[in-house]
Formats: sequence, C-alpha cells, structure tokens
Amino acid sequence: ACPNLRATDLAVRQDLASKMAQKDPCEGNPNISVTTYTSPDGKTAKIYKNTAYDKSWFTNFLNAAVLWHCWVFVQGYVLLYIAWLILPRWISIPFLVLYFVNMAISKAPESGGRLMPLCRLDYNMQIPSGYFQMRTLVEDSVKLDGNSQYMFGLHPHGAHCLGTQAFHLAPSNPLYLLFPRVLEKTHMTCASVMFFLPWVREVLMWYGWIVVSRKNLEKHLAKGSNLGIIVGGEAESILSENGKDKVVLEGRKGFVRLAVRYGVDLVPTYTFHLNETFTFNLNLLAAPRQWIQKNLKVCLPVLWGRWGTPVPHPAPLLVAVGAPIAVPRREQPGGEVDEAVVDRIHAQYMDALSKLFESYKGAAGYGAERKLEVLRAPEADRVHKKTKKES
Repeated sequence: ACPNLRATDLAVRQDLASKMAQKDPCEGNPNISVTTYTSPDGKTAKIYKNTAYDKSWFTNFLNAAVLWHCWVFVQGYVLLYIAWLILPRWISIPFLVLYFVNMAISKAPESGGRLMPLCRLDYNMQIPSGYFQMRTLVEDSVKLDGNSQYMFGLHPHGAHCLGTQAFHLAPSNPLYLLFPRVLEKTHMTCASVMFFLPWVREVLMWYGWIVVSRKNLEKHLAKGSNLGIIVGGEAESILSENGKDKVVLEGRKGFVRLAVRYGVDLVPTYTFHLNETFTFNLNLLAAPRQWIQKNLKVCLPVLWGRWGTPVPHPAPLLVAVGAPIAVPRREQPGGEVDEAVVDRIHAQYMDALSKLFESYKGAAGYGAERKLEVLRAPEADRVHKKTKKES
C-alpha cells in the first residue's frame, strides 16, 4: 500500500505498537512533554515538545552555528575554494570538474534517493528542539493514515522554512512517533536553484528533498509519495517581515490542482514565530531584489541573525498541524481536472489555514490583535489579465 517507504521496518513497528496500545505513543515518553490546549473557539489540541536536548543556551548556540545550515550558502563555495588552494592542481581540477558535472546531470534531486542514515539519528532534533525550543501542535481531529496520501502545505516560507524540521525522520521526533508511516514516505520540496548551490544540495539530498517542478511532483504522487510544499515560495519569502504573518495564497492554486488530479488530501500547517528567526530589512535594494525575484524566481532577502551573524535568533517555534481537507478520489489519477472542484477546495484550504492560525495563535503567545495576512499570488493577476483579454 506504501510502495516508496524508505525504512519500512521501524515505521511499521512503531505504527502497529501505537495502534495495539490504543494510546498516544508520545505520552509516557520521558523525553517528550505533552500538554493539552483548548482554543478560544473550543477546539482541542496536544502540544508536543522534545525535552532531551534542553541544554544551556551556549551549547545550543554552538550547535546552531556549527551544525545548522545557516552557513551553507557561503560555506559550500568556501570549501571548494579551500580545496582549490590546498590540493595539487592535478587533483583539484578533476575534482571540481567532476563535482560540477555531477551537479548538472545528477537525477538525485528528482528522485530524493540519497537519504542518509545519519540524517535519521535523534541528534537531528538538537537544533529544532534545543535551540528553537520547537513544539509541535496537533489538533485532536488530525488522523493521518499510513495507507493514504497527503500533501502538506507549509506556511510561511520565512528566510528558511524551519517548519520542515517537524518532519524529521528521527525516532524521538513527536510527529514521527505519531505518524511514522506517513512521514516515511514524505518528501520535502524546494526550488531547483537550491540544488545548484554547493553543499546546500548535498544537505537537501541527504534529507530526501526533491525538486518542486510539476513534472517531478506528479511522478512522486503517481507512485504514492506524500509531499511537503512550501506554498508561498520565493514570492512570500521576499515579503517576510518581523512581527507580521503573511502568506501568499490567494489565487495560488497549482498545488490544489495537483492534489485534485491525484486524489490527495491536503493538510495545512503553520509555523508561528518563524519570521522572528531573522531580522529583515525590506527597504534596502528593494527594487532590484523584487525585479530578480519576479523575473529570475530567486529570492535575495536582506537579513541577519543573532549578533549580526547568519545564526538565527532562538525564536520559540510552534508548528501547528491542522486536520486534512478531503479531496475526491479518482479512479484514474492524472489527466484533466474540474476547475470548479479546484476552486472549491482551494477556498476550503484558505479558510482552514486562517482558522488554524486564529485558533492556535494564543498557544504561540500571540496577542488577539495579531492577524494572518493572506496575499494575492502574482500569477493570479496574470491569469486574470489573460482571461479578460480572451473574453
């Protein structure tokens, strides 16, 4: 039923054990705290926190500085430059040629086939659980079946979509303990440009990330994968602002259209405090950066972290996971879709995300005045102009 499980034994064992015990597998775990939260509108949810890595702030800072990917946008090029300097030319030249040839022709970014066993270790929870004190909130109505398919909508993008760390395949990750078979067949996705950055591409492939092109997503949906989609993309990232929550979602229907085409349920998620992990400057070189984002689809935010370094601020992240939105099943996945169905489910998704934010912003420490801004996607205006011109 799950043709692409990547570590079936552990996932199946944990899934069966929790079902046989008929209880929350996180409760009673000495390294995971579980609390119940009731929202102002009467919804109930459980909040999970891995406490195994609650170390001193200095230890967590060093781990974030050394291990986390806050440096990867420069260190890949630095490492290659060091190799060029210290290695004999008869070694460095063939090495660099082979590396960049592999970068150009490798199919691993499409397949997600370089998942590293080391990336499954519990120590991977050190940064999200220790440095960010990340908690995962799961509504009581969330029931994810390992034999079904899901598309997780990840909001917001921020500088780095740190909410994806809630989907680590580490055995002590609360979300993995709750839904092991679901996470085992879930691929996080990102823009293809990320796989042309030295070292960044290796890190992404080790964690099983894949390119977010439509053709590639359809291939993975056809074979039974779950997907994590950072819906807002670079258009949302460049608008990241401290103290505000913005999502580019109105008129952005491509991910919904894919879900309808393959009969995959949609799961909204929201990471609170994500825009506090860096300090943003929206005004510096705003015009050229917006031009680059619009025309080259590359986001170049102006930001800095703790003490002016690339190390992020230790914002207390809360990843909220909402209930799945049912999508009609199709006898033959693929092919054309009914746009009326796409519009209806897209509206349901926007409403569900807004309600998820409103229901649980209190759990994240937000005040009642904090609101979610739903922005119109650039492509929505292009489609509207095209339709108006044709009519």
